[in-house]
Amino acid sequence: MWVKVENKIHSGSGPLYNPILLTKSTTLDDFYESYAIYYMLETKRLLAVSILDSTKEVALFYMKPFKHDNWYHLVICYNDDTFKLYVNGILEDQHEKKFKTRFLASDSVLIGNTGNKKNCRFLNATVDDIEFYDRLLTDEEVQSLYNAPNPNKNKTIILWIVACFAIIIMAFLLYVFIKYRIKTAVKKEKKRLELQNKLLETELRVNRASMNPHFLFNSLNALHNLILNKEIDNASDYLIKFSRLLRKILDSNMYEHISLELEIELLELYLEIENLRFEENIKYTIRCESSLTPSVIHIPIMMLQPFAENAIWHGLLNKNGKKTIDISFSKFEENYIYCVIEDNGIGRKKTSPDLFERKSMATSFILQRLDLLNKIHSLKCSLLIEDKPNNTGTIVKIILPILIN
Repeated sequence: MWVKVENKIHSGSGPLYNPILLTKSTTLDDFYESYAIYYMLETKRLLAVSILDSTKEVALFYMKPFKHDNWYHLVICYNDDTFKLYVNGILEDQHEKKFKTRFLASDSVLIGNTGNKKNCRFLNATVDDIEFYDRLLTDEEVQSLYNAPNPNKNKTIILWIVACFAIIIMAFLLYVFIKYRIKTAVKKEKKRLELQNKLLETELRVNRASMNPHFLFNSLNALHNLILNKEIDNASDYLIKFSRLLRKILDSNMYEHISLELEIELLELYLEIENLRFEENIKYTIRCESSLTPSVIHIPIMMLQPFAENAIWHGLLNKNGKKTIDISFSKFEENYIYCVIEDNGIGRKKTSPDLFERKSMATSFILQRLDLLNKIHSLKCSLLIEDKPNNTGTIVKIILPILIN
C-alpha cells in the first residue's frame, strides 16, 4: 500500500498512535490485531504488529522519522513463522512469529480507524493502491511493486487536467466579473463627468451671456454722451459702426468659438468706434505673429474685447496726451495662443473706485470662463494683469486655447 500522512491526530483514547491499517482477531477490548500498521505520535516512527493474545505478539519498527506529506510504500509479509516490514522497497525489520494468524470472520480490514472500545484513534492521511496476496512475497517482488508504474497515473493526469480546467474557468469568471465591475464603474464615472461637464458648460454660457449686457451698456453710454454733446455726425458714424459690430457679435454668439481672424476684425471695429469718442486721438495696433494663420485658428469668443474696453474706459479716458493700445498675438507651445494687450493709460491705482469695481467685474467674468474651460477640457489657460512702473499703463497677458473648428 501507499500512504501519505498529512497530520497526526492526538484526540481520542488509548495508546498514542494513529492507525494506518489493521485487521481484528477477536471481539475483545484489547489484544486483537491479526496484523496492523501504526504511526507513533511521540516518536514519529512506524510500527507494525501482529498479536495472537497477551502472551504472543511480534512488533516491527521503521526507525527513521516518518515525515508528513511524503508518500511511503509499505508492505508487511507474514506466515506462521515470520513477520516482515518493508518501507519503500527495502526490508526494514523482521522477527520470528511462531503462531498462526487468526482473523475475525465477521469483520474486514480497517483503514485509518481502530474501531474498538478501549482504543479510539483515527488517521489523517491519504492511502492508495492497497493490494493483498495469499503468499509470502520475496524481496525482489516487493522491490518490483515499489518501482512499478503508478496504476492511477492516468487518473492523476485527468484530475490535474480537471483541476487546471477548473482554475482556468474560475480565473476567466473572475476576469469577466472584474471587467464587468470596472466597466460599470467607468460607465458610472463617465456619466457623472458628462453631467458635471454639462453643468460647467451651462455655467460657461451663463457667464458669457453676462458679458454682453456689460458691453452693450458701455457702448450705448458712449453713444448717449455723443448725443448729449450734440455731436450728431459722430453719433451717426458711431451708431453705424456700432450696429455692424453688434451684428457680428450676435452672429458669433451662435458658436462657442470664433476664428482669430474674426476676433481681430471685431477688435478693430470696436477700437474704431471708441476712437470716435476720443476724436481719433487713440493710436492702436494689432499685430499677429507670421507663423499664425488667423483664418484657421479658433479661440473662445468675447475673451479679449473686455480688456480693450478696460484699457480705453479705465486707462485712457482720463489721460492727457498721447493714448496708445498695442495688441499682439503669438503661438504658445503647441495648442495655445498668447495675447498681450498693452496701454499707456493711468494704470489701475489711479482708477476711481466705481470704475475699478466695474473693471473688476469684467475681469472676474474672464477669470471664471478660463477656469471653466480648464475644468471642462483639461486645459492650462491663464490670465495675468500687470501695472507698468510709475502708473504708466497696464499690460494684460492671456493664454487662450486653440480650439477645434
